[in-house]
Amino acid sequence: MLRAQDETAAIPLATPAAQAAPAAPVIADPQSQAEPAFHGFFADLVSPKALLATAPGAILDQLHPFPKEWGEGTKAVEKRAGSLYAQFVIGDFLERSVCAVDHESTRFTRRGSGGFFTRFSHVVVDTVVARRPGGSRMPAFSMLANDYGSWAIATLWSPRSLRTPGSIFEWGTGNVGVRAGGNLVREFWPDIKGIFRKK
Repeated sequence: MLRAQDETAAIPLATPAAQAAPAAPVIADPQSQAEPAFHGFFADLVSPKALLATAPGAILDQLHPFPKEWGEGTKAVEKRAGSLYAQFVIGDFLERSVCAVDHESTRFTRRGSGGFFTRFSHVVVDTVVARRPGGSRMPAFSMLANDYGSWAIATLWSPRSLRTPGSIFEWGTGNVGVRAGGNLVREFWPDIKGIFRKK
């Protein structure tokens, strides 16, 4: 028993400070937490996002009609819907490919405060400027690849009248405008919903 007491006394007791000392925090690398560039790509192929990128445009193009060379009728609708869907898939792939290379993020971040022009300018800037993992900003090359590249590739199966640099610039810029319009809705829609709820 005496031997056991001696051995117990020889073991140093932890001080209260040592017992309370927290473990050093582990800081995760932001880039390791980022989603892979192609995460969700196949899910996008059959999604509301794909439907919105295809159906409204196909209906409008059928009503004009555009392009005229495709005419009217059921086959024309199929051509227009197929063309827009192919542009969506190609554009999504191009955007994700560029993001995989330069690790940019084009996800829109809502400001939610300030005057109309301040928030509007935020929408415009956030449409064409991307964020990098360290927090710095850069031109949204992935977005440009999507909006202009998808249309440039689509001219391969479009009528010959659309296979021009001017057409690619015009309709690519139209794609950028549509993207900015979507971000504008994301910025102000919660405010509009709040007005209706109050009423």
